[in-house]
Amino acid sequence: MNTNIDEIVNQIGKLLASYLESSGHPELEAHGEITAATNLVSDFTMDSFQVMEFLMELEESFDIMIDVNSLSNAHTVKDLAKVVSDLLEE
Repeated sequence: MNTNIDEIVNQIGKLLASYLESSGHPELEAHGEITAATNLVSDFTMDSFQVMEFLMELEESFDIMIDVNSLSNAHTVKDLAKVVSDLLEE
């Protein structure tokens, strides 16, 4: 499956916005639009449980399994989209 990175970025942005909204994160409104450059760590204060919860939603949405070790260098939405894209191509 060859999915465009920009499409994946958009999907992740929508999923993240939805997750943050349902979790009541005030940073979402303060941050504004989620873009490819949005930093997952510094822009939103998510604890480890929330990160894992979001990753499960991401896995379900894309029908993939994400190895947590593959996320060590995924700091932005675009970095995460690259991880997802790589898994979709396997």
